[in-house]
Amino acid sequence: MRSRVFRIGGMSCAACSSRIEGAVGEIDGVQSVVANFGNNTATVTYDDSKVTEEIIAKAVTGAGYQMISDDREEAERQELEALKIQKRDLIIGILFAIPLSIIAMGPMFGLDMPWDKRTDCIIQLLLFLPIMYSGRRFYKKGIPALMTKSPTMDSLVAISTLASLLMGLYYTIVAFTSGHVHTMLSFDSAGMIIALVSIGKYMEARSKHNTNDSLRKLFTLAPNKATIIVDGKEYEVESSTLVEGDIVLVRPGESIPADGTVIEGDSAVNESMLTGESIPVSKSAGSTVYGATVNGNGSMKVRIEKTGEDTVLYQIARMIEMAQGTKAPVARMADRVAAKFVPAVIIISVLAFAAWFVAGAVTGNEEYDLEFCLTIMISVLVISCPCALGLATPLAIVVGTGNGSRHGILFKTASSIEAAAHIDTVILDKTGTITKGHPTITDVVTDMDKDEFISIVASAETDSEHPLAEAVVEYAKERGLELPPHADFTAVTGQGIRCNVDGRDVLVGNRALMDENGIAFDDLPGIMVAIDGTPAGSFVVSDPIRDESPMAIRSIKGLGIDVKMVTGDRRETAETIASQAGIDDIVSETRPQDKLDIVKKLQVRQKHVAMTGDGINDAPALTQSDVGLAVGSGTDIAIESADIVLMNDDLRTVPAALEIGRATLRNIKQNLFFALGYNAVCIPIAAGLPVLFGYTDLVMVMPMLAAAAMSLSSISVVSNALRMRGFRPDSLSESR
Repeated sequence: MRSRVFRIGGMSCAACSSRIEGAVGEIDGVQSVVANFGNNTATVTYDDSKVTEEIIAKAVTGAGYQMISDDREEAERQELEALKIQKRDLIIGILFAIPLSIIAMGPMFGLDMPWDKRTDCIIQLLLFLPIMYSGRRFYKKGIPALMTKSPTMDSLVAISTLASLLMGLYYTIVAFTSGHVHTMLSFDSAGMIIALVSIGKYMEARSKHNTNDSLRKLFTLAPNKATIIVDGKEYEVESSTLVEGDIVLVRPGESIPADGTVIEGDSAVNESMLTGESIPVSKSAGSTVYGATVNGNGSMKVRIEKTGEDTVLYQIARMIEMAQGTKAPVARMADRVAAKFVPAVIIISVLAFAAWFVAGAVTGNEEYDLEFCLTIMISVLVISCPCALGLATPLAIVVGTGNGSRHGILFKTASSIEAAAHIDTVILDKTGTITKGHPTITDVVTDMDKDEFISIVASAETDSEHPLAEAVVEYAKERGLELPPHADFTAVTGQGIRCNVDGRDVLVGNRALMDENGIAFDDLPGIMVAIDGTPAGSFVVSDPIRDESPMAIRSIKGLGIDVKMVTGDRRETAETIASQAGIDDIVSETRPQDKLDIVKKLQVRQKHVAMTGDGINDAPALTQSDVGLAVGSGTDIAIESADIVLMNDDLRTVPAALEIGRATLRNIKQNLFFALGYNAVCIPIAAGLPVLFGYTDLVMVMPMLAAAAMSLSSISVVSNALRMRGFRPDSLSESR
């Protein structure tokens, strides 16, 4: 199965999302499709042995939409061109709608026109036709959608304006055949509906385009040019032509063109666009550097390791794009409502028309004539357009994921943002999460020759990637010890390692490993070592706590969330670190299965659990938890298992991620309230409620008011979503 994000042109409401999902979802071989109105994308998971991109594009086109180029520069050009056309049509609509409204409504305010009534009909019709042309997209998409029984917002506008047009044409024909000229032709109502709805749609499109700017900029942060060194000579080349193994020179102030390893030079690199951390990171020979990060004051020679789609920058941007293309559970609910809403509105409008027509016939009230009833129907159709409902969730998700990325927090899916909002328990791993993860050896306890003991253990640990193993090997190197040969290395997950060193069976690890192998140890501190089945000594290790850890724990508790530290370390070590960090609830000497069981037990108690870790041994618990948070410097398996990736080692990004989740969900609920509350209030008004209180004259201008109100509802939702762009988590606002 393959997943791809396709850019779709022409989406106008949540019902469009449902229409695209239905069209693409019918293709044999498509597993799932999620169309997102908020950023005009469709994320499709499909069997590429059965389905091609051409087949998907054909289905999208057949549904009445356009597939935008996958080339980002071309896609940007197409989006801007579409905005330009939309703006031009908007200007045409407004330029003709204003004089049309003045001519049509002027007599109501005592303004006399210098022509007869029949000429007035022709002038109004001629002014309306350009407006209708400017809103042609409503008919091109709305009518086919209606015919296929999947009406959209465009269908509502198309029906209402066509009804107004037909009513105006009828009165115009009557004026020329019978001489009776009706005072209100309804051309102005249809014209203002198109113009006002177009204003809202243009502002909506501009806002959506601006909302996605941060993602587009992220894709283009890497420099266009690079200085490559060949045979000692420098050449300037396009960064896109770089390949693995190239040597590039990065001067002070320049951006690094691709991911690589420093082979010469020292500098400090600003990696804030990746990690959200503004403090430059020191780099020297052997250090890894990333594309688009900015070099400081020193020059460096860098060997290119990854280019194009393999770079960390591209992977991050892709992850954000995939997250923005998914839907949170609350969004699916809103989409289901929106999909049923448009047909329901059409039914309500017809019922309102019929009710007033019957009321007029029964009561003999001549005011409730055909024009009155059609006006009521048109008002209901226009005022109920579900644009705001369709925008409520996806825009908030787009803004929320973008906000997270600016702080070095990558949400993999929209569901992970919503899940983060519900977390009430956080489980923290100790090593590399609360502590710095770079332990150092502070003492060696053994009855053997110390150097021999150290060299044996260091040799056994050579093939291990665990931070404690690296500390032992580094300690041996510092003492200048030669390491004997080793073989048959085996890592015992969560316990330690077994290895044969120069013919001797060596076990290095915690008490659980020793107990499992029947080796009775005295109460020794640190990492225990057994040689040939006999206790041989231990290494006393210190892994200092991160400076920001106590502050992060306070922030998590300040959110009303319980904090639990789970570690494989000894009880005494765990208690010391927990005391320094401000954690009261600890579980020590655990294995990976124990961490998994702890998460399950909390979930059985109806707890919403977030697990934070960075190692392979954390992967099962990260997967099981409601929200798994992986530290970006952790293992690939941990990152793959997590729902949220923290691009820096600052523990404060854990509460920050939960704050962003809460803020995003709160924003979604506010948007849904605006959208649904607006319809709950406005539909009864459009259906004629003011008439019952004596405001009959208001009905004739109701379609225009409805169009304005509909646009304002979308603008209010967009504005509220964009307001969150300035949100900064309190946990990151404290002084560093």
